[in-house]
Amino acid sequence: MNPEEPDLSAQELADRGRSALRLVNDTPLREAPESTAPVKKVLAAGALITVREDAGPFLYVITAEDEFGYIADETPVLPMVWTPKAERSAHPEGRGDTGPTARQWIDGFATSSAPAMAAAGPSARSREDNSSAPARRLPERVLIWDRIDANRRSTALFFFLFVLFTAAFFAAIGVFITLYAGVPEEDQLMRSVQFAVVAVLIALGVGIMMYYTAPATVLMVSGAHEVTKEEEPELYRVVENLSIGAGIPMPGVYVIEDSAPNAFATGRDPRSASVAATRGLLDKLDKREMEGVIAHELSHVGNYDVRLMTLLAVGVGLIALVADLMLRFTWYGAGARGSNRGRGGGAAGAIILIVALLFIILAPIVASVMRLAVSRRREYLADASGAMLCRNPDALADALEKIAADPEPLETANKGTAHLYICNPLHEHQSFLNNLFSTHPPIQERVRLLRAMA
Repeated sequence: MNPEEPDLSAQELADRGRSALRLVNDTPLREAPESTAPVKKVLAAGALITVREDAGPFLYVITAEDEFGYIADETPVLPMVWTPKAERSAHPEGRGDTGPTARQWIDGFATSSAPAMAAAGPSARSREDNSSAPARRLPERVLIWDRIDANRRSTALFFFLFVLFTAAFFAAIGVFITLYAGVPEEDQLMRSVQFAVVAVLIALGVGIMMYYTAPATVLMVSGAHEVTKEEEPELYRVVENLSIGAGIPMPGVYVIEDSAPNAFATGRDPRSASVAATRGLLDKLDKREMEGVIAHELSHVGNYDVRLMTLLAVGVGLIALVADLMLRFTWYGAGARGSNRGRGGGAAGAIILIVALLFIILAPIVASVMRLAVSRRREYLADASGAMLCRNPDALADALEKIAADPEPLETANKGTAHLYICNPLHEHQSFLNNLFSTHPPIQERVRLLRAMA
């Protein structure tokens, strides 16, 4: 919490757009928005709630235990505040066990300086240790905001390099066509630009169509079917609660009837997003682990990874498509022969032609490696953001270990959709080349970082 901000009413903070709140006093949770309505239970001081909607003099809320009800709008609450400044003030050096932990900052209370947490009683403190097994603690401390900042910077760098590489690819196409067709030397620059622009325009037309059809295609190829709250109440409620906490619209909820545990998110943006979980995930993970997985996937949505990875996948697909067309053009195109190519600048022109051709041949491989590098960085980012959202890094770490250890293959996954899942559904042997072309970082490294965040 922010010690400089006084206690405010739940209505005041809801009007400010704040949905995640912490109760200051014991508060009755009523069944209906009426002062005479029966009390379902009394929420202890320190309990976490999220505001669902305004109901006149009452607010419709959801508790951390997934209970729904109404509280009076004048109920005193503390806002949930978690910023890099607050967390770094708790751990100036980013490691060590002195001062409040990152999770305590997430929950808005620093136990060393907030007596209200002590007044919350054992029920509030027990949620800090909501784990079926004792969590492993490492001497290393990792601040979640540091991980988020680092991954965003590396993603921006990779995306910038990808854009430059794509521009160079189309420039190489313009140069290649110009020299291959034997354009006179004085016209080569203008013709190269013209051919490159035409290639870009054609690629954009195809890319726009692929971009808008990709999410629906992924769901169809994966065999996912949409479910309602009545059909899958636990999954639907977890997605609904975490969506409120993340401040994003409720995505479509899908289930894949496959016994291998896994999940993915897709869409162009938060408003068109969908979250899909396999039947194996619902059956083999407990509730806290499922919350960690869904928090990870919703972080992909909130961080706009679904848009970024769709754009990159479309870009790589277009580069591969255009490169293939160019190679076909080399052998069968336009009647250009050695006599024409010889007019393209002599020995220097021939060297440039060969370099451009090699670049076009290798471009799909290089673009794919760059896309996969971005995918791995976004997985790290979603892990950190998901840990922040579900307030339990250990739960996500436990889920990753359980999913990775499951021997059953995901029948509906393929190389085109593998990068979407929380864990790589294609079981491959570990090697340098496999890691280079892997869609996901090593599970051991992801788990190590999550344990260090806890």
